[in-house]
Amino acid sequence: MSFGKGMEPETLGSGAAFSDTLRSFKAGQLSRGELLSAIDRQLALGTSAADLRKTLQDFELVARLSPDVREAVMERINNWHPPMPGSAAHLVDAPTRVLQQAGVHGDSRSAPLSIWTSVRRSSVTVGDVLQARFSLVELIGEGGMSRVYKAVDLRRIEAGSHDPHIAVKVLTLPFNEYFGSIAALQSEAQKLQSLAHPNIVRVFDCDRDGEIVFMTMEYIVGTRLLAGHPTRSLRTDVGQQKAESIIMAIADAVEYAHRNHVVHGDLKPGNVLVTVEGQVKVIDFGVARWLVRPDAALERRDVVQNMPALAATARYASPQVMARQPPLPADDVYALACLAYLLLTGSHPFANNGAMASRSPPPQLDGLTTSQYSAIVRALQFERNARTATVREFIEDFAAKQPVRSWGKRSVWLSVAVLVILAAWLFSRYSTMTETAQTPAINDSGQATSSHLAPIPGTVIRDCPTCPIMTVLPSGRFKQGSASGSGALSFEQPQHPVSIAYAFAISPHEITVGDFREFIVATGHDMQGCDTYDGKWQHQLNASWKDPGFAQGTTHPVTCASWNDAIAYAQWLSAKSGHRYRLPSASEWEYAARAGTGAVHPWNSSGAACAEANVADQSAARRYPGWDVFACDDGYVNTAPVGSFSANAFGLSDMLGNVFEWTQDCWHEDYSGAPTDGSARTDGDCNQRELRGGSWFSSPSYVTVSYRNHFAADYRASSVGFRLVRDISP
Repeated sequence: MSFGKGMEPETLGSGAAFSDTLRSFKAGQLSRGELLSAIDRQLALGTSAADLRKTLQDFELVARLSPDVREAVMERINNWHPPMPGSAAHLVDAPTRVLQQAGVHGDSRSAPLSIWTSVRRSSVTVGDVLQARFSLVELIGEGGMSRVYKAVDLRRIEAGSHDPHIAVKVLTLPFNEYFGSIAALQSEAQKLQSLAHPNIVRVFDCDRDGEIVFMTMEYIVGTRLLAGHPTRSLRTDVGQQKAESIIMAIADAVEYAHRNHVVHGDLKPGNVLVTVEGQVKVIDFGVARWLVRPDAALERRDVVQNMPALAATARYASPQVMARQPPLPADDVYALACLAYLLLTGSHPFANNGAMASRSPPPQLDGLTTSQYSAIVRALQFERNARTATVREFIEDFAAKQPVRSWGKRSVWLSVAVLVILAAWLFSRYSTMTETAQTPAINDSGQATSSHLAPIPGTVIRDCPTCPIMTVLPSGRFKQGSASGSGALSFEQPQHPVSIAYAFAISPHEITVGDFREFIVATGHDMQGCDTYDGKWQHQLNASWKDPGFAQGTTHPVTCASWNDAIAYAQWLSAKSGHRYRLPSASEWEYAARAGTGAVHPWNSSGAACAEANVADQSAARRYPGWDVFACDDGYVNTAPVGSFSANAFGLSDMLGNVFEWTQDCWHEDYSGAPTDGSARTDGDCNQRELRGGSWFSSPSYVTVSYRNHFAADYRASSVGFRLVRDISP
């Protein structure tokens, strides 16, 4: 182990350093494994176990650790033994950091630790735990560059989730031979996180543990497309209609990804799953997921040159991909045409590889209509500029109507079937595109109703590489406020129907510190001074969005932002993107928070709230005795990183808890005379603006979708933030 210049071992031996480490852990900046490794380092540098125990005891007077974490910490302190001479220290729980004279490199997350381990994990197997969080329980897939494990997310278990399983994809190639840096891979993973589509497996995150680089994804129970089907019986086993429906589902997924500037790059049967319910899921955008944007291609030129011999499957790769050119949408169209031909005929279009080499088209076999064959031939053109450019063009060609005179009765009915499939595919682009967004709204009678007017609900919008992600919601109707009785507050009444006849996009989580920093850097907006809480609320002149009185990272919600600050941010983002961003109206906010349900919150009991939201909980009560809290522990006293808790049926996180959120509306004491069309209220006291959702500080009775609060437009507090709406043009 080595030390950087000026970093003496003694700096880690103080109680203050360990106390800082504990605070960072409680703030979510360190994982459990990193906390334990920090203990190893301090003990290795000569800090006594007694000193660490005393520091822990003092720390827990104001902020207690959860019982399981405290037990692990005490076990590590009490049972630690120095390594034998010549052996590596036992520091393998934390990700590898390479300490150099200029500072810590390799992982951009900050922490109050001056030195990191040089011991690296180089392989994993079933039974291992990555990042002290993901327990690998079964190997479920293996390819040339990765292995996929079924895993248990221990954090989900702690939160009481009914389904703690995820998939963990571990890269098996040496990391620097492929993506080049963890930052590059994490940047790509961010793009994949935005792909919310029923036919695409969700990607959650990308990280590393030592030399182990991995991605966490949605866990799917199903089989690979065509698995167990010999080629000679493929057409008979799959069937014409089923084959066409599979082709449409794959096309829908890939077309959606292209609209969100992501290319698959390795589309093949092995990257298509069919679930036990029969749903088609496209997986593994990770092999060649380069952005479609032209400027991105230049940024990745050096990376592409350092890729392995071929990052795609030859039988489905276009000539350009085979030549190691960065994949474009037309290359996915090529692979899709190969799959379509295979599904409909039972044969690969270039089974003997001679056809591709000679640039001649594949034969028209039984099972292909004239329009299907014509579409496939055009999509398989050798040169990109002669090939079908988009998935939508391919599907339109594929399902084109043929003259009836050249067909028998069977062909006529097949034509109708294909057109029905095409209509369903096109309609799906203008109706709910995610399973979560299919939840209906509530009409005046309390009955479920759905709206088909919204353009592409579920679509994820990102207007520029650094713009916040937005999710499109469908139009719909719901009841705003609370019915009389049942303890309803007067300012939540009278309950009234609201009809939102337009689609709009909304942030899937609160605007983050990272999002907001770009605005501050670009504009120099002055935001000094904020109300913070440490046993009581006090205005602190030095507090700000950068320092709200507790530790925050770039993925935490921005706080200490007034209504005026939020408006300024929205105006800046509108000018930057060319689209109108604004605060949601109170009606839009409540519609998004309810997500088609009549419930005021998603939990059935106080003890279940911590799996759904960052609320005032037992950890807060230990730090601030006397608080009215939920009967659970979510692990956060103050803010939590956005998206740490379950999303609602619209795919939106943190609608309740974490931070209060500003809306456009002027304050009015009740709903008398309130708008019923989704617009903001502009009468009443416009010096006071409405907030929604509750926060980490709020009493349980205030953390509901119907609760309203208000503060002056220039009020800043460490429990207040915001999310935005983006208008959708017809």
